[in-house]
Amino acid sequence: MQTQIPLTYTSDPRWHLVIDGFTAARERQVEAVCALVNGYLGVRAALEEGHAASVPATFVAGIFNTPEQPQAPELEAPIPELVVMPDWSRLRMLLDGTELRLDNAELLEQQRILDMRRGLLIRTWKLRDPLGRITAFTSMRFASLDDRRVLGQFFDITAENYSGTLTLETFLDGAVSNEYETKHLAIDAVRAPEFGELLAVRTIQSNYKFALAAATWLIAADGEILNGHGFSDDLRAGRRWQIELAPGRTCQLQKLVAVASSREEADPTAMVITNREHLIKRGIADLLAAHMDAWAARWERGDAEIPGDDELQRQMRFAIYHLIGAANPADDHSSIGARALTGERYRGHVFWDTEIFVWPALLYTHPATARALLMYRYHTLAGARAKAKASGYQGAMYPWEAADTGTEVTPDYMLSGMERVPVLTGIQEHHISADVALAVLHYLRASADRTFLLEAGAEIVLDVARFWASRVRLEADGQYHIRRVIGPDEYHETVDNNAYTNGLAAYVLAQAAALAGDLAETAPQRWSELGAALNLAPDDPVQWRVIAAGLVQGLDTATGLFEQFDGYHRLEEIDLSDHDTNIATIDAKLGWHAMQRTKVLKQADVLMLIILLWEQYSPQVRAANFAYYEPKTSHDSSLSAGFHALYAARMNELAMAERYLRRAALIDLDLARRGYAGASGGVHIAALGGIWQALALGFLGMQPDNEGLRFAPHIPPAWGSLRMAITWRGAQIHVTAQPDGAVAVKMNHGDPIRVARADGPWRTASVGEAIDL
Repeated sequence: MQTQIPLTYTSDPRWHLVIDGFTAARERQVEAVCALVNGYLGVRAALEEGHAASVPATFVAGIFNTPEQPQAPELEAPIPELVVMPDWSRLRMLLDGTELRLDNAELLEQQRILDMRRGLLIRTWKLRDPLGRITAFTSMRFASLDDRRVLGQFFDITAENYSGTLTLETFLDGAVSNEYETKHLAIDAVRAPEFGELLAVRTIQSNYKFALAAATWLIAADGEILNGHGFSDDLRAGRRWQIELAPGRTCQLQKLVAVASSREEADPTAMVITNREHLIKRGIADLLAAHMDAWAARWERGDAEIPGDDELQRQMRFAIYHLIGAANPADDHSSIGARALTGERYRGHVFWDTEIFVWPALLYTHPATARALLMYRYHTLAGARAKAKASGYQGAMYPWEAADTGTEVTPDYMLSGMERVPVLTGIQEHHISADVALAVLHYLRASADRTFLLEAGAEIVLDVARFWASRVRLEADGQYHIRRVIGPDEYHETVDNNAYTNGLAAYVLAQAAALAGDLAETAPQRWSELGAALNLAPDDPVQWRVIAAGLVQGLDTATGLFEQFDGYHRLEEIDLSDHDTNIATIDAKLGWHAMQRTKVLKQADVLMLIILLWEQYSPQVRAANFAYYEPKTSHDSSLSAGFHALYAARMNELAMAERYLRRAALIDLDLARRGYAGASGGVHIAALGGIWQALALGFLGMQPDNEGLRFAPHIPPAWGSLRMAITWRGAQIHVTAQPDGAVAVKMNHGDPIRVARADGPWRTASVGEAIDL
């Protein structure tokens, strides 16, 4: 028996993201930051009844489409983009024939709360119509983390000072499009029988199928369950009620939606119809409870607690909430786009952001999800090999921008007025191949997953090594060079011997050679299979070591400084002390070509190399490069602040580290911001991943090692402490660090692991044991 359910949220405000009132200019940002996410799909927090400022959108991971015509004025040719799917939570309310919306009634109050602890979006608001009638509304929505193909909606309606007849409609809405009114969907089926609604669509070019089946009912104030009447047209399938409202009496709409796609089901329409019946039998209360339990389990494995700063605590949990919801451990054929599943910016394309910024948080909190993301790179090796071959190289050369198939989808040219401008990132930003291989190596170290190594990981690393071996050139100086590239600092194009690119390439080549030796000894049959499949010569691993040792690094041993690329030190100095990226980026101030003649960096480049390969460099090298490059960085990229917070924390520059951490947190949460900082196109998931890394690898000072985990904490006194949940080789631990440097490790689950202070002896942690390091 269905009954009304109280629409409540977690009492602790440190778990809330609260948005009061309504401002049309910031609505799209609100819809992104408050999005419901579960890795299978993401739902922007649009107003259920609609508004001119609102951009409702549901995104399903991995569903891309390439239209026949370019989607935007700046595009010369169409490219794949993540498709906006049907709106499943749309409502329409008419009071005695007058529609109740924010744009045609007086808004008396409104508040939206994203309950990050339970994955719920709660909205309360009151409207006064032109006749003075006041209606109070409360809605609650969830995208289940327990069963990721289940959506739920609750909607309370209360007349405060009148009696009247309300017409209520709820429907599945297929009248959706992407930016610039780009149409990607065709309708296959629309049904609204006596009970239940169905909408089935398919992408026009890529032919992905997606279906939604809803079960909706209204519970009157006296407890009577009303099924309403179905209606449909060419684009919508819905249900309608006419109800009599009385002062102080509340009725509640309850809606369950089952969804499925052809990515995982041969017949998604049949599947959602079957699943809808199953969901009805379980009941919406049970589904809601299971969803909240799933969130509780993920928070137990991934929370970061800062007891002394409530606002910072909320900001950190906001980052973790979106990281949890960015990927699905059960899906190893999709990855995380630059704005995750919360907006259309960058068209859902997958960049290096995933492996370098987002992925580490998942590796150390939910390894199954990290593994699935690496398997996406394994399944798309064909695209990487095709790009290498087309570019004149061997092995696997991963695309700068990828979508569902793993081929390069970076546009070749952009149109700027009458000018046709080449897009060089897809041609020159080659470090992404090393980034992917580095992630594989880090996963193997943190998981000891031998099955993944043999089935997928080794093939990725070895084929990336083949690419780098074909990419370098041995020159007259007896050294190997990598010329004409773009490093992470994208403000300098077509440079030679970028330190980050060369440093990671050398590391991957050396590690691939070591891996080849290990496979030859411990898994000779698999080594033989890989050798044949990749056309490896017997002396390839030896040559990889030679290249790694002879590749130009740009390190001046006298000063400890890296030169970011050949000739960087000869560029013009620019004072950035008064630079504010929220007003204008450096390229906008100086012009693109003039900017490239300066030392100004868009984001960390050399410093990122040092962070990723920290143990390879001396304290003197770390300090010298931070002092040199930090003042030259404009932070015009949203990726920059989090890694600078990490680096500054490791250098024990706590005031600077906190400043960068808070700056990173406000990239999405300062709703007055524009430019890269505006979240209207979706949350900056890489910046959020950088926040987690700043906490774990910077302030907590976690340093993964082949032996175990070392810690060298740097905790600001005002925080009180920092407590984080970490997973290492199957073991789940909680680590608590204090401002005085004390570290306590408690083992909750798994086999014993080794832990230590950075300068201390190794200790063994076992289940139920607490260790003070």
